[in-house]
Amino acid sequence: MLEAPAVAAPVFGAGDRSVVEVVPPREARPLDPSADPTTALGELRARYLPVWSPDLDWAFPPETCGSDWALDAVAEPTASANLGVLDDPMAAAALSVMRYEYLLSRAFTAPDPLGQVCVAVATVGAVRSDALHLLATHLAAGTRATGAAVRPDEVRIVAAGPTGVLVVACVTPGYPETVTADPGTAAPDPGTVTADGEVLATATGLSRLQAYLLTVTRGLEDAVTDISFRVSDIQHTPAADCTELAAWTAEWEHQAEQWAATGQIWTQVARTVTTEELCTAPPPTDRKNVTVTTDCPRDWSP
Repeated sequence: MLEAPAVAAPVFGAGDRSVVEVVPPREARPLDPSADPTTALGELRARYLPVWSPDLDWAFPPETCGSDWALDAVAEPTASANLGVLDDPMAAAALSVMRYEYLLSRAFTAPDPLGQVCVAVATVGAVRSDALHLLATHLAAGTRATGAAVRPDEVRIVAAGPTGVLVVACVTPGYPETVTADPGTAAPDPGTVTADGEVLATATGLSRLQAYLLTVTRGLEDAVTDISFRVSDIQHTPAADCTELAAWTAEWEHQAEQWAATGQIWTQVARTVTTEELCTAPPPTDRKNVTVTTDCPRDWSP
């Protein structure tokens, strides 16, 4: 079950509050013992990305991830952001879910060390660590996920809290199989436990019902303020098709109600955001210090 993040104070509609937060320095030890970064950006990434590549000294998401968004790859949760800088926070949350599914499926179908940048763009916390570990496993074993990059065309915003948003979506196809890069070598059977303890999931369900907890984060890679939503917790279940999304949504509406009943600040939203809305919405009235999202998921590279 998803766990709502603990927060000290609400930030929705925080007025003129600062969007900058000082974060204590992390231990500067690279995750990959062979890492030899030569730039400050590389040194930062080496502390988060488990497979080192010299390209991580300079690679940026727009050139690496088939995107035009200007987000730092490495970010951390923040409790002091003014979400007004996102113009339409709920549309930004829906876009973040589409980005998450697109970037992770893209990374796993064509594993590459630079794909770690794209995984980090979409995730934070334990979800980031788990996804990066899985990508590292694919790289080490020479395996990949079948299929192409996927994303939902419709995202339902269930509820919003001070520093998070609860969202659900249906993704088709549901669970790709794992195959080896060498067509002459058989991939491990689903359910096989690999040397590092990973269990390869059995491909079941034509569709996948997904619940996402999105957390407000700030980028760490440069001095430019970068506030965004990233996936910090996930739950999923197989489904025959997306008609089961209504019942799945009701489950998570009940979960948000339970969180609110314990004194946590969660407000029901019940809004659906589609690709069509994101791609055709007129630009908002220009306002100072507002980051306007102009991404159209249909424009992302295959």
